[in-house]
Amino acid sequence: MSDDTDPTTLLRELAFGYDRDLSFDAQTAPAGERGGISVERFEITSRYGERVSGLLVQSVEVEGPRPLVLVGHPGTLDKSSDYVLWPAEQWVQRGAICATIDQAGHGERARRPVTMEDFQRWPMRRLDQSLQTVVDWMRTLDYLSERPEVDESRVGFVGFSMGGMRGAPFVGLDDRIKAASFCISGASTLSGRGGAAGELADQLTDPGVYAPMMAGRAIQVVAGEHDDLITPEATQRFYDLLSEPRELVWLPCGHWDFMPQGIQPVGPFLERELGFGD
Repeated sequence: MSDDTDPTTLLRELAFGYDRDLSFDAQTAPAGERGGISVERFEITSRYGERVSGLLVQSVEVEGPRPLVLVGHPGTLDKSSDYVLWPAEQWVQRGAICATIDQAGHGERARRPVTMEDFQRWPMRRLDQSLQTVVDWMRTLDYLSERPEVDESRVGFVGFSMGGMRGAPFVGLDDRIKAASFCISGASTLSGRGGAAGELADQLTDPGVYAPMMAGRAIQVVAGEHDDLITPEATQRFYDLLSEPRELVWLPCGHWDFMPQGIQPVGPFLERELGFGD
């Protein structure tokens, strides 16, 4: 590495670096089956000894490698929420495999109840969890890519709200992701760290910083015209920083009533870009 490497690039390599040969110490167990769809719980080791809990959703009837869709849940929810499992089951029925994890500080990994207040009141905790979640997604993809039912050449990502905000650095940095849909998420609307350190923190976590790094991959942005949390301005700023191929879908909704209509454009996008469905 040359001495003139940009300091922010070096900081990013440190912030998201991990030992690639770290053992997964994977544990798996059946977590239910209905309508020809099985759910398997898995748990792997990530950076700093963090145990990452996830769910793998797939058809019990289809064999052979299939495209993988990673699904990021919104803030305050978790991997078991219908918000992520309901669309995941629809995509599985069309021929994909879906996986979702408890993001740092959520679900089985939460040390205390998670509220929306946390995202404004505790900016450094938010930073720590965001950085950890990006590495957790990378480790999850490392693990799932070794599974025989996964076609590692066809991997997509769908992030809802916080799932999209934390997922943007993951997609930007990991070129194994071939297509991504960011739903009710955009460039950062949060602040609170301040000073030079705060500016560096924003460079590490602002989705807008990572949008240009997604060049060459198909990116979809699905947004609510009346979103009062991730504002239309934040969504537009994120979209404007993307390169082609890209698409922006505006829906007549806000943040909290995004479902169920919000996923209608996502399925066809995934099927087209990852090659599954009819």
